Amino acid sequence: MAAVLIVEDDQERQAVIAEVVGRLGHRVFLAGDGRAALTAAVAHPPDLIIADVDTPHVDSARMRRGLREHPTTADVPVVLITAHQPPGGTELAEAEAVAVVPASFSAEELTETLRGCLEAPAEARGPDFTEALLRSLDAGVVACDLEGRLVVINQPVRDFFGDDSLGVPARDWAERFKLRRDDGSPLDPDDVALYRALRGEEVQHDVILAHDRQDRPRWFAVNARPVRDAAGQVLGAVAAVHDVTAEHHQHQYERCKSEVLKVLVHAPDTASAGAQVLRAMADGLGWPYLRLWLVDPVTDRLRPAATHLAPGSPPIELPPALNRGEGLAGSCWDRGEPIWVPDLRAPDIPVLIRPAEAGHYRAALAVPVRSAEKVVGVLSCFIHEHQDPDPALTLLLTGIAGHVGAYLERRRSEELSHQLAASVGEYIALVGHELRTPLTSIGTYTDLIAEEPDQTTVGEIRELLTVIERNNARLRSLVERLLDLSALETGQAELITAEVDLASVVAAAAAGFPVRTDLPERLTVPGDRDRLRQVAENLIGNAVKHSPEGGMIQVSLTTDEDAAVLTVTDSGIGIPAGERDRLFARLYRASNARHSDIPGAGLGLALSRAIVELHGGSITLDEHEGGGTVATVRLPRRPGTIGPARPGRPDETLGGNH
Repeated sequence: MAAVLIVEDDQERQAVIAEVVGRLGHRVFLAGDGRAALTAAVAHPPDLIIADVDTPHVDSARMRRGLREHPTTADVPVVLITAHQPPGGTELAEAEAVAVVPASFSAEELTETLRGCLEAPAEARGPDFTEALLRSLDAGVVACDLEGRLVVINQPVRDFFGDDSLGVPARDWAERFKLRRDDGSPLDPDDVALYRALRGEEVQHDVILAHDRQDRPRWFAVNARPVRDAAGQVLGAVAAVHDVTAEHHQHQYERCKSEVLKVLVHAPDTASAGAQVLRAMADGLGWPYLRLWLVDPVTDRLRPAATHLAPGSPPIELPPALNRGEGLAGSCWDRGEPIWVPDLRAPDIPVLIRPAEAGHYRAALAVPVRSAEKVVGVLSCFIHEHQDPDPALTLLLTGIAGHVGAYLERRRSEELSHQLAASVGEYIALVGHELRTPLTSIGTYTDLIAEEPDQTTVGEIRELLTVIERNNARLRSLVERLLDLSALETGQAELITAEVDLASVVAAAAAGFPVRTDLPERLTVPGDRDRLRQVAENLIGNAVKHSPEGGMIQVSLTTDEDAAVLTVTDSGIGIPAGERDRLFARLYRASNARHSDIPGAGLGLALSRAIVELHGGSITLDEHEGGGTVATVRLPRRPGTIGPARPGRPDETLGGNH
């Protein structure tokens, strides 16, 4: 099958010739004038050219000379059609036409002439080498005539833009295919590279953004230049289109990783780090919805730690916590490996996606966040376009998740280091103040008693003895609490575990304090009743001590998924900036409490945290919006989640209120 280029400005004659060529089993290409024919022939050399002698712009003789100047078209045979020269005329033969057909030809005459020109040469030439060559190129090739009509589009371009793209003029491509610049802004029709080349401009590496039929973004670098004849006159334009999506993504991923690392270096705390990391990823990758989930050690479930939603993007209604294997994030946590969902609308997606997770989004992916070998969270992303698994992108996201996990581990290590360093100073403070002060009082009053005359009665020195007794009790209490804390932290103190009605424990602890309570009738947790009451008493006592007389103190007990939540809110002096985390260190007291002569040894919160953590729970201090402090304790409601312990009696706590 040969490729035949028909050069004819008369539409009816052009259609008749094309019909005859088609019936002979050959492919037809059309050009309306000599310039368009030269452009098409140079870009896509035909096996035969059928041309009217009087073609517009460039006549047949000039067109033939132009063909001879290009190696790929120099030997292309030409059949001329004329109304002035009968077949066999010498003038047209001198133009090196292989045949001349009168304008008043019949179908039979044209068929016989073309069969004689095509059958033997076609067999001699074999397969259409140029066609195969253009199809095999990695780069796309596009050519247009002087009017901007496309005359050549090779297979890579057709595969991307569709077979009907040949009928789209060069200037209309920007609007038809919604082409954009590299930065995402719309491409003006006059700025299409092929159209610029048609105006005589040499275009080098013009990067454009387009979307394929699955709405996936692709980046292309276009080189375009005009096609000129021997005299330098522009006949058309040709462009080479290179897919540079991989290179674009590589630079994009490197910038994204760099911004994430900057965030993790400068983030002041873990709360702000999560939100800033997601924002950096959204800006770098152009993704609309990202969420960081962290494993809640109290309930052993995933909870959202940070979420980023791009302006105008629809939110996803997700539960406050996920179990292993539940939804995309839960499945990623359970498997411990990245999960891709290229199309959320496909019937055979690899994981159970909750209906709300699909929503208006097309694709999703999730990667585990690890600290050492343990999965401590999941990074999940939802995007608008179809997204096939990409090894480079998987590597980027796994690396980012690894940096997040390392950051969490580092922050935890820093906190422990600060606590250890603070402990040294705290024990010095203990020797310098907490022990020295009562010892000084005991020693001083003992000296005073020793100086009294022998005849002094006990009644006369009773007040001095009272001071000694009070300081002795203070020392004994301090030593006992320090030993108790040490035993809890080293695991030497065991919990007596049983089912405990936490509501009754908190109610008993709050009795006698001027506080408001909001407690359920019953709320059971596994744990040590006496130790849990110790925590409640410490927190309520602290709230009362640090609040003004008549101040509001609220004690509430609620449930949060699989956890019991005890909240003690006061309207007291609050916590100075930068001291919140240090308050759980032993013997540390807030500066405003020390300067206000509020009594205390700085051991209540340290003891409370040790007890709560042995129960598998957590305790936090936060600033209250109206002033004061909010202490929050979360305890697991499921058995088997607490630390060193021994079973208790089916206590008084099994089924009874105490």
